Amino acid sequence: MKYICITGADGTGKSTLIDKLKEGFEQGYVAGIWDIFTQHTNGQPFKSKHDIDTYLCALTPNARLLFLTHALSFSTQKATESNAKLILLNGYFYKYFASEAALGADKTLINNLSEYFPKPDLILNLTVNLNIAAHRKKHLSRYECGCADTATVENFMGFQEKVIENWSFFGSENIKTINTEQSENEVFEAAKILINRH
Repeated sequence: MKYICITGADGTGKSTLIDKLKEGFEQGYVAGIWDIFTQHTNGQPFKSKHDIDTYLCALTPNARLLFLTHALSFSTQKATESNAKLILLNGYFYKYFASEAALGADKTLINNLSEYFPKPDLILNLTVNLNIAAHRKKHLSRYECGCADTATVENFMGFQEKVIENWSFFGSENIKTINTEQSENEVFEAAKILINRH
């Protein structure tokens, strides 16, 4: 079983790349933080992404970090139980814990929670100009904007800069960077080469 993490700030093209990788690696399994809400809708408290966004922004940083950890734990455990040869981790704790560090969560708690999760065999960190990232998004959530009162391009770019600054918290082992200002096919081919090497 090989764990491949596709991560990066919001709007860098994580889901787009994962969709193409899922086609290119037929035995791949995609694990995303919101699997618990999309796979098990009966009885869960959130009826829409807007509901989740509102709830996230109502929480304090450490409480939100713990909430995100429980969702990540579910998706990771289900991925492992699938026995798939290739696990594609969408965002994974790197993306969400960097966001929470930018929002003021306790870094000792972040470090301790990070140790709980399996370390990927390869981390593909997607990068792109933040102005491009903002305009790729059809809809901006408040969470992507640092839980600002209003979701604007300016708030998005300002917060995502802070998220990127917190990426160094996780070190650089097994991390490869792919700039997604290339075409989707070029990004896919670059990712495929790196995955096949591991």
